Amino acid sequence: MNSPKVVVYGASGYTGKHLAWKLAERKIPFIAAGRNKERLEKQLGAMEELQGAEYEVVAVEHTKEALTKLFTGKNVVHNLVGPYMQLGKPVVEAALEAGCHYLDCTGEQDWMFLLKAEYSQRFADKGLALLPATSAMWNLGLMVAEKVLETDGIDSLDITYTLSGVPSVSSTLSFMRMCCQPQYRLQNNQREAWPIEGVNMVVPGIHEVLMALPWSGGGESVWLEDDKRVINCSTLVTFRNQALMNLVISRMKEFTSDYQHRSAQEQEEATNRWAMEIAPQGEPPREDFDIHRGLITCHGRGRTTMRSVSLPGVAFGYVGTASMGAQVIDTLLRGQQRAVGMVPAAYVVGVRELHAELVSQKVAGDMVDIIR
Repeated sequence: MNSPKVVVYGASGYTGKHLAWKLAERKIPFIAAGRNKERLEKQLGAMEELQGAEYEVVAVEHTKEALTKLFTGKNVVHNLVGPYMQLGKPVVEAALEAGCHYLDCTGEQDWMFLLKAEYSQRFADKGLALLPATSAMWNLGLMVAEKVLETDGIDSLDITYTLSGVPSVSSTLSFMRMCCQPQYRLQNNQREAWPIEGVNMVVPGIHEVLMALPWSGGGESVWLEDDKRVINCSTLVTFRNQALMNLVISRMKEFTSDYQHRSAQEQEEATNRWAMEIAPQGEPPREDFDIHRGLITCHGRGRTTMRSVSLPGVAFGYVGTASMGAQVIDTLLRGQQRAVGMVPAAYVVGVRELHAELVSQKVAGDMVDIIR
């Protein structure tokens, strides 16, 4: 086996196994790392897609020192161990020290702000890419926004994700904590906190009105806050499963009334506890392309112009995230990245190239201009 230059940290988790599958499709050798070697071997060994694939299984402690030792001599680290504000710092610091490109699949806006402030320039100085949210969220919305921004004069973006399916345990832990933290949109080139409440949303192609949430505010506001083309950007997320949305809203209100002034540790413990109460028992099945369909929409406005574009597709969560991650890793290994420092995965690969890959994987369709 060729010496692997890629570390998938957290490879036995739901997203980690999806990424392993997509790396194997590209015949990219990798190290499957995590704290429990027996679990890694059992979970990956049961996957038909990995039969004959080139990978090593390695147990590692979750410390900067142990992770730096593992990462040294490698090129790319994809961190799938979250929630990231709770667990991410040792991994990103180890990747930086070892000289590795860093990816994760965060949906946590506060983690993205932290990486931007503390690590972006340090990675750029080493010629390394720092790629949080290498995932369906928050790159698909950005891809649709870029299509809208092709129209001259547009400077304001209203992005929505309409999703279906069941989030994994790790995703539930992340979204519960981030929904209870300050969530920001971009208004007049400034970060503005969203109100802690649901928003009624009209989705193209769906007759019912859905309740939506900022869901951490959205990564698009992070990506575009320094973009001279954009002065306003907001992102909302809804699930067709409105019972889930209502449950999250009730917990957000409980957090505001009972936990807002408690310590950070008490807050994290509360959101972890609530997440485990609603997380699926065991691992959810893979997304069903005939059931788990999604829609990303961006309405753009300028002073005298407007444009609306939607991206329909299926499995906008985990299969799409894994396909995206594998393509980005392939690009980095070939030395073909278009940017370094903290940037979205779509800009490292190229927006059109990333969209074409998702179309080829049958998880996305063509972008469609719509009438609002």
